[in-house]
Amino acid sequence: MQNKILIIGAGLGGLALAQGLAKAGFHATVFERDESPASRPQGYRISIRSLGMQALSALLTPEKLSRLSKAKVADVGDGFTCANEKMEPFFSVPQGQDAAVQFLRTELRSLLQGGIDIKWNKRLSRFEDNGDQVVAHFEDGSHAAGDLLVGCDGAGSSVRELLPSVYGNSLGLIPRVFDSNRAILGGQIDRTPEWDMLLPLNRGGLVRFLGPNYRSMAVCFSERADRSPTVFWVLSEEIEDRNAPWYQFDQGLECRMRILAHCQQLMANEPWHENLKKLVCETPAEGIMAPWLLRTTQFSDLDRFLMAPTGKTTLLGDSAHAMFPDKGLGGNNVLEDARLLSALLKDAPNPIEWPGLIEQYEREMFTRARAAVQESESAAEYFRNLRSSS
Repeated sequence: MQNKILIIGAGLGGLALAQGLAKAGFHATVFERDESPASRPQGYRISIRSLGMQALSALLTPEKLSRLSKAKVADVGDGFTCANEKMEPFFSVPQGQDAAVQFLRTELRSLLQGGIDIKWNKRLSRFEDNGDQVVAHFEDGSHAAGDLLVGCDGAGSSVRELLPSVYGNSLGLIPRVFDSNRAILGGQIDRTPEWDMLLPLNRGGLVRFLGPNYRSMAVCFSERADRSPTVFWVLSEEIEDRNAPWYQFDQGLECRMRILAHCQQLMANEPWHENLKKLVCETPAEGIMAPWLLRTTQFSDLDRFLMAPTGKTTLLGDSAHAMFPDKGLGGNNVLEDARLLSALLKDAPNPIEWPGLIEQYEREMFTRARAAVQESESAAEYFRNLRSSS
């Protein structure tokens, strides 16, 4: 009898896991709360380094792997520069042996959806575990049963939040994902020869401008889903009031206009370079993205992280170990989680001894993730101190 895997969440992690499981001969179904793949923006570009690329090589079939090149973003540079708000560089890191490959998120996600059983408009309400199977219940009244449920539903994971109610005192340790009270606001504007001239540091790749009041602005060249070239920027902001009009987001144009006006005011009141102010001021409201709340993870000093005693439930990616984006490690670790779990399931004897397999997965996953979270937090602190001392 073929094992059935229930995957909650159709982000990159859930889809990558489904690809790996399909390749390994498992039946995996992905349940996504969005009504369709186009329900909301999925971000612009993502940087994948050797860890993530090796994971994709293991997860995808040769045919799908050969199509990865179509998802690459062209002519954006692979280096990194750190500068102040006056566009004066602190240092630059050129393309190296572990240079990131830049992918368009929409294209990569589209590739990972191919051949996968995805159920859209399925919002998880609860799940139960009878020891033999785990049953997921959805808000529309439907349910699905499987041998393993994997929460791939992001930093605000419903699966993670439901774990204590399902397993009670028998639940193992769960690392705590918490808000940093820092949001990322941003948008994109058409890339023209003028912007190539006004943003010379960006010809080599991503630039992070460290500004006053512990704010920073990251700027990179990117592309839209239709492959039209853009300049993509994000501005960090400490959240003092989550009820503020600029923090609310409903996909509407009026909401985007409020966020844009807030960003323009921040730039106008501080000594940013005129070219960076121009970038924000000339961005159309249609190009503004939803505020992104930064999260990180607090790990216990203990090493035991077997969360579900039956081994029928686990977490993957940001639902298990959200991290700051300062080192670009988040997406790479998500893909490595998917590779690891797929490989363990592929090599497992039949019948599968679920508690032991999931314990091994979680031990390896959390050990690696803890190091990545610490590295990301150290990088965030480094940039904060660099601006303070300049």
